[in-house]
Order: sequence, then structure tokens, then C-alpha cells
Amino acid sequence: MERTFTNFLKALRGADVPVSVADTLDALEVAKLIGWNDRTMLKTSLSFALAKSEEEKQAFSDTFDDFFRADSFRNREDEDGERPNRDRSAGGEDGDSPLAQMLLEDDQAGLALSMEQAAAAIGVENIRFFTQRGLYVQRIMNEMGLQDLDSQIAELGRDGMGGMPGEGGEGQGGGGQGPRQQLQEGRAYLFEQVRDFVEQQLQLHGQATSKELKEDRLRRSRLGNLDKRDQEEMRKIVDKIAKRLVALYARKRKIKDRGHLDVRQTMRKNYANDGILFNLEWKMRKIDKPKVMAICDVSGSVAAVARFLLQFLYALHDVLSGVRSFAFSGKLIETSDYFERHLVDEAVDKVMNAVGYMSTDYGQSLSDFREGWLDQVDKRTTILILGDARSNYSDPRADIMKELYERSKRVIFLNPEPPPLWGTGDSETRRYRPYCHVMKECSTLNHLERLVEDLLESANKLA
Repeated sequence: MERTFTNFLKALRGADVPVSVADTLDALEVAKLIGWNDRTMLKTSLSFALAKSEEEKQAFSDTFDDFFRADSFRNREDEDGERPNRDRSAGGEDGDSPLAQMLLEDDQAGLALSMEQAAAAIGVENIRFFTQRGLYVQRIMNEMGLQDLDSQIAELGRDGMGGMPGEGGEGQGGGGQGPRQQLQEGRAYLFEQVRDFVEQQLQLHGQATSKELKEDRLRRSRLGNLDKRDQEEMRKIVDKIAKRLVALYARKRKIKDRGHLDVRQTMRKNYANDGILFNLEWKMRKIDKPKVMAICDVSGSVAAVARFLLQFLYALHDVLSGVRSFAFSGKLIETSDYFERHLVDEAVDKVMNAVGYMSTDYGQSLSDFREGWLDQVDKRTTILILGDARSNYSDPRADIMKELYERSKRVIFLNPEPPPLWGTGDSETRRYRPYCHVMKECSTLNHLERLVEDLLESANKLA
């Protein structure tokens, strides 16, 4: 039963219900107290221990019902309507294999139990891919005794038993079936049930792997090449990554915010306690949080990368304070208010309507930034510039890049184009590069995640 419970927890994780070690221990205690006989009570109790949000509770309910499905075998009459009379008296002979005997006696409970035991023996919970269905069906059938069943069917054929009336065999008059035909039909029925069972197991245990494969593909895909149908999935992945990073770095910052133990103040405060240190005093220090200014090119395919970068940055407000965003193509505007008042998708649409769809001019955009916001850049400021540096042969104003380099803590230039294209055609990458602390390719979600993690790590060290 412990193995069954472990497999159930794996299925829950595959259904996007997070189950921690503490949750597992709580659920085991619940299962011991409730027992396995009352499934309704067990389901309700485990739901309190394992599911938190409404979405998780719905996913838990569906997974529980699918995992502990009671109707492993459908009733043959229900699916086939009227069937010829089966000769139940033909079963039970000493020479029958156990599987043949269950089929001749139409023992539904015995077949279901045998299938589940065979599935456990061959490890059906390890199924991960759609292409493995046939392999696991065959393994379960073999474990249940398929070879002995086939041998018995062949033996009956050689003896001339089991034909329908009029076929020259020992027919069972009155519309009945002979043992051989009964076993053949039972074999086909068993195959259908095992195939359905394996597909259910694939749905339970394989969906996590399918999601991982899809997520890995999306993480590696160039953001400018994504189909519209992938956009929603990408937003979910970005949210998941952002939550992980917030949880990780907010915890680190909380520990560092506490400061160092002040031994003198601690001893003084606990003087009345005979020196027993009931209350601790810490040397607190002011945390000077870094500022981030993100300047994003929103023309053409670069806009797709800008969308996800901004989604990352605005999801990390708890860790990175003072995030300000700017967008440009022909001219530059501050877009921080757009993202504070609207959802990311709505904000990007408004930004595109304001400054998108124009001929790109990096020199003009840098000039706009210099006139409006250069005096707000200091040694706590990280400048993020996202763009392909293609300025349609206009003056790139590298002198302004030099000013940003000298005034800021770091200038990071993110280019969605691969490095071999840098400096080709109207690209001004080579003129900007000397005034960037970091210049790297940023065209996939993996690139963005590493960038944001580096930002947070740097902010954590600064704190």
C-alpha cells in the first residue's frame, strides 16, 4: 500500500499539485488514521492535507478519482448489448490456466485484481510516453498469463472444440459458444481493458513528463519565433520561474536584513535573566536596494523578448525595488505606469500603440533618455538595454552610452540576435560594446532566466 500511496503522490505532482516532504508526512498520518476502506472519507481528508488553492483541490479530486478508479473492467453486456450465451460450465477444469478460467467464468473482479497485480509487478507507473503504450499492454498481458491462454486456445483448436454450431466442432447448441471461441472473445475483451488501463496510467504518470518536455522546448525556442498558441503557456512558465526566484532571493534577503548578533546589547538586555540569553539583539543595517532601469526596443521581433523581460522584472518587485521601464523604436518614453496600472499583455499593447511600429533610431532614443532621466542614474543603478542595435544607419550616439557606462553600476546590453550577426549591416553593436559591462545574446526564456538570476544574485550581494 505504501507503493500505491507513493505513486499517487507522483500522479498529484504531475497534475501540478505541489507536494512537499512535510505534506507527504501529513498525508501518511491521515491515511493511517482514516484507513483505506472509506474512499470518500479518505479523499476528503487527504484533500485538506495536500491541496491548498481551489485549482489544486480540483486537480486533486480529478487525480484521486482517476487513480483509485473502481471500474477497472467495464461490463461486457453494457458495451456489447445482447451477447450469445456463454458456457460457464466449460470453465474450472484442472487443465485450465488461471487466466482462461477467469475468462470462462466471466470473473470481472478476478480479472481486475489480476490486471492490477500484473501492472504493479511490471511497474506501469514508470510509463512516460505515448509510444510506450503497446509495450506496457504486452507486458501486463504476459504477466497475467497470456502465453498459457494462447496455448490453451491453440490446444482447443487442435481438439476441434469450441466451434459454433454447424462448423463441425462440438458446438454448444441453443445459441451457446464453445470454449475456444469463448476464450478468443475473452482474450480480445481483455486486451481492450488492459489498453484502456494503460492509457489511464499514461494520463496519470506521463503528463508530468509531457509538460517537462514541452516546457523544455519552449524554454529553448527563440521568443521571436513562438506561435500565438504558445504565448499563454510561456506566460505560465515565466510566472512559475518568477515565483521560484522570489521565494529563493526574498528568503536570502530576509536573513541578511537581520544583521549580525550584537553581543554587548544582548548581554545587557538579558542581565535581569542571570545571563540566560532569552532575547537576542541584532546589529541592524540599512539595506540600500539597487535600482533597475530597463530600456527596451519594441520594434519587430525584439518586442517578443521585451514582453517577457518586462514580465519578469515586474513579477520581482518584492526582491528588486525601483524597477523602471522605458520603450522605444523611433522615440523613447517611460512605460513604468503602464505596467503598474495594467496587466503585462495590456501594457505591452499600449506601449506598442504609443511607440511601436516606427523606424528604429537608437541615437534619438538615447538622446531622449539623456534629456529626461540621465540625472537619475547613479552607482546603484543597473541599466538593462534590450535590442538588436540596428539603427537604420543613423548616428548611434555612442557618446551617450559612454556616459551611462561611467555613471551607472552596470550597463547590460541584451541582443536577441546571435553573435555572428553582431556588427553586420546597420548593427551598431561594435560601437556600443566598449561601453557595456555585459553584452550577451538573449533570445530564449533560458537566457532571460539566467539574466534575471544574475541580477538578483548581484542585488543580494550588494545588500
